[in-house]
Amino acid sequence: MNKFSLLITLLLGICISGYAQELKHKPRKSPTGLTTFKEDSTYIKVTYGRPKMRTDYDHKFGVSVPYGKLWRMGDDDATEMTVTQPITFGGEKLEPGIYSIFAIPEEEKWTVIVNKDVGMWGSYKYDKEQDLFRVERPVLKSPYVFQEFSIFLQEAEFGCNMVIIWDRTSIMIPIEIN
Repeated sequence: MNKFSLLITLLLGICISGYAQELKHKPRKSPTGLTTFKEDSTYIKVTYGRPKMRTDYDHKFGVSVPYGKLWRMGDDDATEMTVTQPITFGGEKLEPGIYSIFAIPEEEKWTVIVNKDVGMWGSYKYDKEQDLFRVERPVLKSPYVFQEFSIFLQEAEFGCNMVIIWDRTSIMIPIEIN
C-alpha cells in the first residue's frame, strides 16, 4: 500500500470513528424519568422515557399509543423496574430483580405486564414467553391534563402505589411490601 492510500485509509477511519461517536451520543427522543420508593430494606426504582404531548392530538392514548396494542409504557427504552426485596405487585408475588414493564392500554382498563427480559429498546424484541404475569387495572380519569407521561411511586399504608398518568388517563397499581 502506498503512502497516499495509507493516509486516505487513516483519515477515513478517523472520520468514521468520529461519526460513530456522534451517533452514540445523540439525544434521546424523550427525557428519562426516574421514581423511587424505599421502606426499610425494600427499594423500588422505575426508569422510563417521558414523552410529552405537543398538541391535543399528539402523543395520547388511542392515537399515538393505540388501544389494544403492546406499549413499552413510555418512550425510548422499555420501562424497567428494580426491586430489592419480595413485593406483591397488583396482587402478584414478585421476587427481587430487574424487570421490564409493558402495558396494553384500553379505554376502560389496562393490562400491565411484568417481563423477565431487560435492556430492550421499545417493545420490538418483546417475548411473551418471558412474561412473569399480567395484571388488569381500571382506567381512572383525571380532571387535569398531564402533558408529560409520568410514573410516581406514591406512599400508601401497605407500601406504595405505582401511579401512571398521561393526558387525562391514569391507572394505579398497589405494591405491597412483604
